[in-house]
Amino acid sequence: MRTNATDFRKNLFAILERALAGENVEVVYKGSSLRVSGVGGASKLSRAKRQDLFLCDPNSIVSSDKELLAEFEKEWENEWKSP
Repeated sequence: MRTNATDFRKNLFAILERALAGENVEVVYKGSSLRVSGVGGASKLSRAKRQDLFLCDPNSIVSSDKELLAEFEKEWENEWKSP
């Protein structure tokens, strides 16, 4: 694809998407040509860094209050019995 700087500016994101898809883009600016091509890269999800939110074992939180857990289980049993 060949374009001038004005059209490149107007359609910047669409042209960048094409370059990332593998198409070579040539931009003519002040008589000189510049090439834009995708280098490839990883997805945003693959670049995400793991963050541990709990400073302890999450299971220890669930089983920390036996009375509260028993109360929840009783309420759940009543809900499961209800039609």
